[in-house]
Amino acid sequence: MSTEKDSMLRVRLTQRQSDELDAIIDELQAQMPEASVTTSSIARYALEKYVSDHIAKRDGTKIFIEVSTADATEEDIKNLYGLLSKLFDETKENYSPTVHYMVGEILEPVMMKMASLMKPKKPEVKTSE
Repeated sequence: MSTEKDSMLRVRLTQRQSDELDAIIDELQAQMPEASVTTSSIARYALEKYVSDHIAKRDGTKIFIEVSTADATEEDIKNLYGLLSKLFDETKENYSPTVHYMVGEILEPVMMKMASLMKPKKPEVKTSE
């Protein structure tokens, strides 16, 4: 159901981005069949979000943090998680609900990374008993 307009929007995507876009579209269509999600509707949403985020950055109404975890070991992530968990608990006790919420938002990507690390690894196949 790809239109010419949808194809034009994909021209600059890498294969991985294009595959991920397909997965997002499939997921959204499964959740909301009535919404008719397309490449162009996602592109429109992404552009609106980009402009809104740019305004929020410029006006200082949102803080954007991007931290690469590419070089972090599992141990680094676990240590970071421990530190941030303590900080998160402390904010609940000592600061306003707004500060506690913001710390939670900052902590969420680390929690997601931890969740992926905590997934059970594929069991090793034993050759002999």
